[in-house]
Amino acid sequence: MKNVFAKFMFAALLMGTFTLTSCQKEFEELPDNNDSNAIEASSATATLIKNTSSEEGQNNSIECIDFVYPIDLFSFNINLEITNTVTVNNDTELRLFFTGLGDNDVVGIDFPITLEKYDGTKITINSNAELVTALEAAKDSCDSNQNELCSDEDINEALLGQCKFKITNLDGSFFEELYVDFSGNNIHVYNANTTVVDEGNWSLQNGTLQMNNLSATLANYEGEWKVIDCGDGLFKLKKGEETIVLTKSCEATAGSNDEVANLLKECVWSFTDANDTFIGVVNLKFLQGGEVKFVDENGGLSVTDRYTSWEIDAGAIIFYNANQELISERWKITQYLETEISLDIYNNTELEYQNVLKRDCNESAAACSDADINDALLGQCKFKITNVDGTFSEELLIDFSNNNIHVYDANNTVVEEGNWSLQSGTLSFNNLSMTLANYGGEWKVIECADGLFKLEKGEETLLLTKKCD
Repeated sequence: MKNVFAKFMFAALLMGTFTLTSCQKEFEELPDNNDSNAIEASSATATLIKNTSSEEGQNNSIECIDFVYPIDLFSFNINLEITNTVTVNNDTELRLFFTGLGDNDVVGIDFPITLEKYDGTKITINSNAELVTALEAAKDSCDSNQNELCSDEDINEALLGQCKFKITNLDGSFFEELYVDFSGNNIHVYNANTTVVDEGNWSLQNGTLQMNNLSATLANYEGEWKVIDCGDGLFKLKKGEETIVLTKSCEATAGSNDEVANLLKECVWSFTDANDTFIGVVNLKFLQGGEVKFVDENGGLSVTDRYTSWEIDAGAIIFYNANQELISERWKITQYLETEISLDIYNNTELEYQNVLKRDCNESAAACSDADINDALLGQCKFKITNVDGTFSEELLIDFSNNNIHVYDANNTVVEEGNWSLQSGTLSFNNLSMTLANYGGEWKVIECADGLFKLEKGEETLLLTKKCD
């Protein structure tokens, strides 16, 4: 929450906005006004926000994008008096906040905030203009694509498979933890203790899932549910004003080794306990080459760095030390979703812990330790430099060895030289005067992956991709 000084600074900014736009009814209507930092309660932008946070399935709700919480908000009346300061933690709180505003109230959002698309892509938003652009694009995407994504064949293939589906509301909550097995066109509902708490059957026609004969825990969920969105292991269903999400949750078997391994290689993973509280090591990275890194909250390698490689064997994660000797600790995978993996952690044959790994694709700076960056850049490989879309002014490779910069063109001719330094996740490119003269200065390392770094300076983003002879 902002302190009093920050609130007065925001009020001063609003005063400037009102002075310039006092004759306008909606001084921040759409994204052509990039300098506005305030939202009038009756504006089109406020309506977009309410529609995005709608979880009752109204026809005007935007189903293809979600806010990532918490979000800090300020509200002011027309006299610039602070009427409320609040942190919202879910869609319901955000929608109720905007619904409770008067027509003359004005809202400020504490940027940056994050939006997440239903394919898992996350977008950082820094202004009202960027927010409106993203929400309008999501609305257009929903209108044009959502009905084409969900064929009966795809839905049947997923539901009739070997995996259960976790059932939740849009915000991930539900009245209890429940998993639904749809195999054989039957419905078996399990609670967190794997006890059957309801049974029924289902049919599918023209993208509508009919759930029948539910009489216990899910009795109120009987009837026709329209499949309004499909993703990898995810379905969103709507009935009347209610929307629910089915997320694939699979038991690990020998046949699922490759699937789980591919999941682990995506993003970073964090330990949580039974109360969904983060514990111990903050970030855990399973790298493509079989290496594993435990990264603490300060970006340094933890003392558990004795795990140097990993693999999946018979539904469990096993580890090896630097001598490629099997470590006694074994992580048996009891259940896995796209975003979380449940573990029974054994030391030899003794069960020691039951934890959950949660996936975080919005990698923090801690995942990009200076040690990792130095190890990569000072190695024997060059790095191809491109924009985010893979283009660049010409094909260039950079050799960062010995803290020098040597830039080679497609003919292997040196076209630029300089040097570099690194501190707290920021790369400084120095003494560039030819081909890359405009790229000197400080670049923040905002994302790390195996053989790839994403750098940001101001509004420009670059990718460095490892290329080895």
